[in-house]
Order: sequence, then C-alpha cells, then structure tokens
Amino acid sequence: MKTNISGVRQHMTKPLFPFVMLLVSIALSAPLLAQEAEKLIFEGVEDELLNNVRAALSLAEEPCDAPRWRIRRLFNKSDLELQRAARALGYYHIEIDKSLAFNDTCWQATFKITPGEALNITSTDIRINGEASNDPVFSKLLAESPVQIGAPVHHGHYENLKRDIEIIAAERGYFDGKLTITLLLIDTDKRETEIVIHYNSGERYHIGELRLHQDAYAEKLINKYVTLKPGDLYNSNDLVSLQKTLTNSGYFDNISIRPDLQGLKDGLIDIDIRLIPRKRIAYKVGIGASSDTGPRVVLGYEKRRLNALGHRFESHATLSPQDTQATAEYIIPLTTPDAHQLGFQAGYRHLETDSSTTRTSTLGVNRLGERWGSRETVKLEWIDEEYTLGDETRDGALLIPSIAWSRTEADSQIRTTRGYRLNLELRGAHSTLLSDASFVQGLAQAKWINPLWRGRLILRGEAGATVTNSFNKIPVTYRFFAGGDQSARGYDFEALGPRDSEGDVVGGRYLLTSSIEYEHPINDRWGVALFTDAGNAYDDGNEGLKTGVGAGVRWQSPVGPVRVDLAFPLDDDADDTFRIHFSMGPDL
Repeated sequence: MKTNISGVRQHMTKPLFPFVMLLVSIALSAPLLAQEAEKLIFEGVEDELLNNVRAALSLAEEPCDAPRWRIRRLFNKSDLELQRAARALGYYHIEIDKSLAFNDTCWQATFKITPGEALNITSTDIRINGEASNDPVFSKLLAESPVQIGAPVHHGHYENLKRDIEIIAAERGYFDGKLTITLLLIDTDKRETEIVIHYNSGERYHIGELRLHQDAYAEKLINKYVTLKPGDLYNSNDLVSLQKTLTNSGYFDNISIRPDLQGLKDGLIDIDIRLIPRKRIAYKVGIGASSDTGPRVVLGYEKRRLNALGHRFESHATLSPQDTQATAEYIIPLTTPDAHQLGFQAGYRHLETDSSTTRTSTLGVNRLGERWGSRETVKLEWIDEEYTLGDETRDGALLIPSIAWSRTEADSQIRTTRGYRLNLELRGAHSTLLSDASFVQGLAQAKWINPLWRGRLILRGEAGATVTNSFNKIPVTYRFFAGGDQSARGYDFEALGPRDSEGDVVGGRYLLTSSIEYEHPINDRWGVALFTDAGNAYDDGNEGLKTGVGAGVRWQSPVGPVRVDLAFPLDDDADDTFRIHFSMGPDL
C-alpha cells in the first residue's frame, strides 16, 4: 500500500474505491453469469464426451443478446457438429433430441443425447519399416500407445500416434522417413474398425563434421564439453544436453547449436556450434539485510577469462556491522569443467555476536566434483583464528581436511513450491598435523518444501556432533551455536548453547535444531506464515531444547522472498519476551 502525504482520508479511500466498485460489478453481473451458464444444457453425456460435444458447438459462442435468426441457424446445424464430436471418440450411433427456447433475457438450448455404445478397434496394421524397425524407442512408442486392438476408437489417439512417429523420427535422425499409408477404416454396420499406419524410416543419419565457431578458448578446453564425435548416431537430445552443458560452463553469453538440414549427404549431417563468450570482467554490487547480522553490502569482482584454458579469478566481500568477510579464489577447470574444478582460496572474516568475537584468516585448496548425483567438495584448509569468549581472548590454528556433499532440487529457484536441499559435511584435524587441537566433526542439514492446501509446508532440520578430547582448544568457528533467523527463532543470533561460569555462551559439542512452518498466500505477492522452532547447542544434553513460536509476513520481491517474523521464546530464562527476525533470499 502506497503512503500518501496528503492525508489519511485519501490514503484509505483510494484503495477502497476500486474494491467497492469490484464488489458492485460482481453483484450486478451475477444474474447475467447465471444466465450464461444455463444457455446450453446437455443430458446423457459426461466427462470427455461432454467436453467434446460442448466444444464442438458453434452455438456455444453466442451471447444472450445475439439475433434470434442467428441462434436458430446455428441450432439447426448443431446435429452435424454433435455427430462429428461424438465420432471422434468412437460414438457412431448417437441419437439427439433437442429443443430451443427464448425468454426475456436469454436463449436456452437443450440437448438430450443417447450416445450408444462406442466402437472398439478390431484390427490394426502398424508397421515401422527401414532401420527404425529395430529401434527400441519406436518399439516402446507402439507398445505404450492407446491405439491397440480392443481399445475404444479415438481419432485423437490415432492422430497423435502419427504425429509422435514423425517427431521421434526427426529427433533420432531418420530425416528421409515418411508416412506411406495412414487409414482409419470403419464399418458401422458390422462394428468393425481397422487402423493402418505404415512408416518408412529410411536410414538413420550419423554426425558428419562438427563445425566449431569461436576464438576465445583453446580447442582442448572446448573438447571437454563437446563429447559428440563425427560418426556418432544423430540424436537431438544429445544436442540439447550439449547446449545445457555449455550454458552451465559460465563461459558463454550466446550458444547456437544447429544441425545442417540443408546439407544432408551420404547419411551424414553436419553440426554448426557457434559460441559467443561472456564479457571478460564482471562486477557485482548488492545490498541485503537480516536480523542476525544487520544490513550488508556485497561486492564482487570476477575475471572470467584469465587465459584460453578457462582459468578464472573470483573475489567477494561482504560488509556488515556484525559480519565482515572477504574471499578470493583462483579456479582451474578439470576433466568435465562444468562439474569438476580445482580452486585455491584465501579469506578473512570478522564476526561479532552477543557471545563472541572472532577474526579468522584462511588458506585452502578444494576440488569440486560430483558423486551419487550430488555436488561433492573435497577441501584442505588452514585457518588461523583469534577469538574472544566473555573476557577471555585466545587464538588457535588448525589444518582441516573435509569432504561435503550437497544436493538441491527445486521447481523454481526464485519462488519454490516444491523442492529440497540436503547438505552433509565431515571434517577434522589432528594435533600432529599443524593443528592446536584434534577433533572429528559431522554436520547434516536438510530443508523440504511441499505444497499444502493453498500454501506451502516448510520443514527444516540440522544436526551436528564433535568428537574431541580438547574442546577448549577448538576455535569458535568450529563450535556449535543455535538461535537466529535460520535456526531457533525467538532467540538472538548464536545466543543458545552451553555457558561458562560467567554466564557467557561458549558453544557446544553438539547441535540439534528443527522447524515446521506453514506459509499461506494472500495474493501473488504477499503471504503469511505460522511456525514453531526448537533447538539448542549442548555438551551433554542437560541444556535441553529451546522452543519458539511465531508468525510472519512474506513478500515475493523480484529477486526472491523477503521474510519478517515475530517470534516468541517459550523458555522462561530467555533474554527477550519476543524477537523480530528479518531475512531475504532464495528458499533453498
């Protein structure tokens, strides 16, 4: 709702006026809508047959105020239209009893239809000749087609089968193929129906020359993406996969992959691949905010093409009153560059919460890949951290190998209605390998979104565990805390966990959080939510789970959802009676 400085009265009446007018127009039009709905009355038919005969009538398009002579003319020819619509579904012996009436406001046509028994297919002669006769894709199409002996006659299924044969032939490289015989033979007296479809595929084409048009990257790099080879059997799905792979590479602004259908020769088809690279340098500036870390400014710099081998450099900085960090990474593509990369990283982070202050420097190398359908990250990272807990300041250094898997499936990245995210990470360090402490740690995170009623059900969970004999030497970054807008709402950011003798939160060995939320839309942009969260970080379980409940408002901005939540802690010892949480960004 827009704010108007000219006064409260105008601020309220401007939105109300169109709403009131809308209600008035609906009330006035209700009788007309009822009349329109009763112009056509059908008896004796239902489901697909009802839909077919209704759609076939020209009379259905005429309004109540149409001239009577035109209504009568269309009514008189309705028998032929109804018979054609019924025959398309196999009803060749329908009987029609119809009547037409006029009143002061509209006309009304009534059709009492006795469809009779639908004809079934009594015989078929469907043949795929040529090389496609042994193609399993065609065999599957014919086996799964509803055009089978004993099935009801359906003109749509017959036409769809012919169309699908030609589509599959084009997709799989049978460019000389054609339908030679197509017949739908019906003897209504004997109730016999025969369908004849003969298709001659000719030979299947192979890929001829791959004509690559680009000069930005080395052929060695491009060949890692272009796995097609001259002599391979043509399949348009392979071209679609190649298009997707090149798009995911991040190297190109425009990708065109076209088979040369005009140059077919000797069973070969050439493929033209035209690639236009992205701009060499890109900058990023953004703003954001959350109740955990406050407002933030995000800066980014990317040099997308350091050399013809596809090496690139990325750096990012986030500036926030509580959380400031900067990272830089040099990335080298590996065997399948869109999925496998080697990266060298350096970073710095300064984080302040109510319980701690940390200053962390990192150096690392990681390898990105794929395993079990998930994104796999293998990393070796050295960290040097100075941290303050309560009145005590410490520092520590760790050399940490880790492995992580992540998987995200969503019907939309901006406005997810169905999807999930799974993350699993294992990491550790040993005091004999350039580390001040030894530990092994596991962390699992999951989020699931699914439609419920008119809205969405959102479930979230997180669990972590640490095995160590020297927990007091582990830096804050590798201790567990709970609380905040992505954890247990109703509690401050990282305000939950074991406390020292002074009452300061020092983090725990274990973590467990869960959340259940229902989000209900008000309109296309706005929605409301109800939720309950539970969680805590702990050492021996005596701390117990802390629970919060609340409600929130959701706004679908052009760049993703914005969330504002009012959460109430149910713990008697909570520092606040309620908290307002604000966050924005993708759901998954």
